[in-house]
Amino acid sequence: MSKAPTAIELFCGCGGMSTGLLDAGIRTAAGFDIDRRSIEAYEYNHAYRGSRGFVANLTEMTGNLLLRSARLADVDLLVGGPPCQPFSIVGARRGGDDRRSDLIAEFLRLVKEMNPRAVLLENVPNLASVDGGKHINRFHAGLLDLGYGVRMEVVASADYGVPQVRRRLILLAIKGCSNIRFPGPTHASPMERHGSGLKPWITSSQVLSDLPPAGDFGECGVHNHEMTMHTPDMLARFATLRPGEREKRSFHDRLHPDKPSFTLRAGSGNFSPLRPIHYAYDRVITARESARLQGFADTFIWPDGIPRLQQYRQVGNAVPPQLAAAMARCIAEQLEWRLEPTECNGDHSKRANAITLSDLERQTMRQSRIRGASLGRGAELLRETASA
Repeated sequence: MSKAPTAIELFCGCGGMSTGLLDAGIRTAAGFDIDRRSIEAYEYNHAYRGSRGFVANLTEMTGNLLLRSARLADVDLLVGGPPCQPFSIVGARRGGDDRRSDLIAEFLRLVKEMNPRAVLLENVPNLASVDGGKHINRFHAGLLDLGYGVRMEVVASADYGVPQVRRRLILLAIKGCSNIRFPGPTHASPMERHGSGLKPWITSSQVLSDLPPAGDFGECGVHNHEMTMHTPDMLARFATLRPGEREKRSFHDRLHPDKPSFTLRAGSGNFSPLRPIHYAYDRVITARESARLQGFADTFIWPDGIPRLQQYRQVGNAVPPQLAAAMARCIAEQLEWRLEPTECNGDHSKRANAITLSDLERQTMRQSRIRGASLGRGAELLRETASA
């Protein structure tokens, strides 16, 4: 019998996975994350669609507490992307020495306590090899013990209509199902597309070219489209880069207009990762451009109270909504769930105004956050230029 399913997202961040599930028509009742700023963005972009965000340390939560918070008696689909930093090929790669690696075990505990029909985990491909693959293998074995059939693959987000290659490990588990399917790709690279009937990968220029020049909201009318300030030295180096090239001293990569983006990263601590250089402008991409490359619609907005560093980080941590939606529809087909996407749309125009600062106030705030440690002697020059 078909039914309208419900879902909960763990480690939700700003809610890329929830966005995709809602777009597919799965009622996502709640998202939980320990980061307050991420939940602020989650609430702003999902509450009007019926999904609430909660600040929660999942190591201290039980399945019953999560269900009560979400106002559910049970849940059909439990999804999540535990922090990938312990497993990513970028950074310290501490694996089991990073306490965040224990969150995969907490995910398994919550699966056991809530007993959903299906489970979806997303993470970096390196999760399958770090520490000999023990973290994902324990999760996999634990699901088998609970009666789930399990399938795990590394997929390219670009194959599902995301303008970014972004390879990710996806684990899909369905209770009592021994033959789990993954969704077939809808797009393909030029080499793989010939004779396949698939659409071509979406390129950077296809999703960025219609944006106006970057500026504050009062200048361009686009949310989260402020330009990053660069020193004259950095600007000169960026100007020498051809599409697809890497700047040798700073390691910034320039987008190629005719290819999907490089994988966007989240960074950690007080510093953001290296952001791609725009294919047409000598600057790093804006938070709005990052969001478009991650597959977010322009209606997904970070209100003024969320600093730009957090905006970039939340985008880099998010699951591309199109990838999540493809997985959701595939799960629904296998479980004969009835999906009604229009019931999950909501009315984004009824949200509070995301703009609470004037352009001058926003510019002053950005000046105060220029980091000398990351810009060297150029930081003082930028402050002088900005205040002139």
